[in-house]
Amino acid sequence: MELINEIPPIKVEGRIVACEGDTDPALGHPIEFICLDLKEPAVCKYCGLRYVQAHHH
Repeated sequence: MELINEIPPIKVEGRIVACEGDTDPALGHPIEFICLDLKEPAVCKYCGLRYVQAHHH
């Protein structure tokens, strides 16, 4: 999980993002829907990718 911290937060439009971990379903994880209402990056509990709303950052 330390290497995942080197990836900058992913900017998205909207308040909810669906994280699958990878574009290939065989390499990803179960879909997690993440609410981005917070000002801090939201973190996927499966892969550690971070997401933020584009207009907040």
